[in-house]
Amino acid sequence: MNHFRKYWNFFSHIGAHPEMSYIDFKRVYMINLIALLCLLPTIFFSILNFIDHRYILSAINFSNSICAFTVLLLQYYEKHNIAKATLLTSNSVFFFLGALLYKNGGEYFLLCTLIVSMLMYDNRKIHIILCLTVAFLISFLYLFPDVLPPNQQVPRSRSVFNIINALAFIVVAVNFFLDIIYKNMKKIERQRRHLESLNRDKEKIFSIIAHDIKSPFANLEALVFMFRNQMLDSTTSQEYIQQIYQQIRQQNQALDDLLQWGSSSMQGMDTKASALLIKPMIQQIIKGFMENTQSKQLKININIPTETQIIANRDHTIIILRNLISNAIKFSYANGNINIYASTDDHYTHIHIQDEGIGIAPSKSALLFNEIQQKSFGTEDEPGSGVGLVLCKDLIERNKGVVHIQSTPNKGSVFSVGLPSCPSNTPQVKVEEPTCC
Repeated sequence: MNHFRKYWNFFSHIGAHPEMSYIDFKRVYMINLIALLCLLPTIFFSILNFIDHRYILSAINFSNSICAFTVLLLQYYEKHNIAKATLLTSNSVFFFLGALLYKNGGEYFLLCTLIVSMLMYDNRKIHIILCLTVAFLISFLYLFPDVLPPNQQVPRSRSVFNIINALAFIVVAVNFFLDIIYKNMKKIERQRRHLESLNRDKEKIFSIIAHDIKSPFANLEALVFMFRNQMLDSTTSQEYIQQIYQQIRQQNQALDDLLQWGSSSMQGMDTKASALLIKPMIQQIIKGFMENTQSKQLKININIPTETQIIANRDHTIIILRNLISNAIKFSYANGNINIYASTDDHYTHIHIQDEGIGIAPSKSALLFNEIQQKSFGTEDEPGSGVGLVLCKDLIERNKGVVHIQSTPNKGSVFSVGLPSCPSNTPQVKVEEPTCC
């Protein structure tokens, strides 16, 4: 059975290749099916009619078999238009001759040929020409019913058999292309919704660029102007220099998130994975936030074994953890704690980032990773771009990971990122003494 299916799939897909459009691929597939379905029955009826001394009908059937084989050969050499024309023309001629000479119900197969031609060609002029041709041939059959003596006609049971097959073929052919149409409609609808989502994200990104990034740069311009004109004393200058530094860092982070998000949306980011040690990476990230944690007097506790590893892209993982740790710092109350710890299951190593900050309402947390958020501010008015978590989810999914959030308003949040475990990791995580940063 498997061998039969293998050969059937091979012959039914002759001449088809992945670069084709979906509709062209299905048309090639249908031509092959028609040719295959014509090939064996026409050989059988050629032999049967020869035994019954209907030599002309036998020759017609045999010629139809040769044309069906020729169609498959043309398909193999990707002469699809010639194959299509050969199939429709030969079938029309042979069905007409069979119906004219032997009253075998071939006129119903002429209707099948007309329907197939309308499904195979997009040109309406061709539809009209073929419709007039088939109408003329069927009219001719009814106007000249007795070309040969009645004793040459095929048995009535065979005519009924052919009529039933023709009607069944019409139903199958129409449903075949209806299925294509419905699938295309569903695909178009999915693409429409995706485009709408991309447009919404694009509008939000431009809004972020126009307001959240442009405004701070206008402030920077004003500060630089005051420095250039020596309008500030030394004490005030130090305060403003600190403000400039903070704003540049924040805008650099926002721009990086936007660029990374845009790059990942265009499928332009490398996703090559490797074994990564988690703890040194987190420690390096936290060093970049040292000034933020000191200004808020936050204590960061890292409770992850040194040997714990994951399988992921290094750059992606740094972006993910940096965004989540940045958010934990931003939304934490002063003098609070941020706990970073790990756990494992059968598939993932989970990195948990727990803060004691303002928390998130359940209705908002459900959408947090799925939509670009409106501009938000931390506990000390630190601005956020709203892009970071969408980028995080995208990168987590690219690395075959999962993300989860637990949050209670005014009590804090726990962001959990699960990435594929390194095979050397043990199922149970050995707990180390917390490391403070």
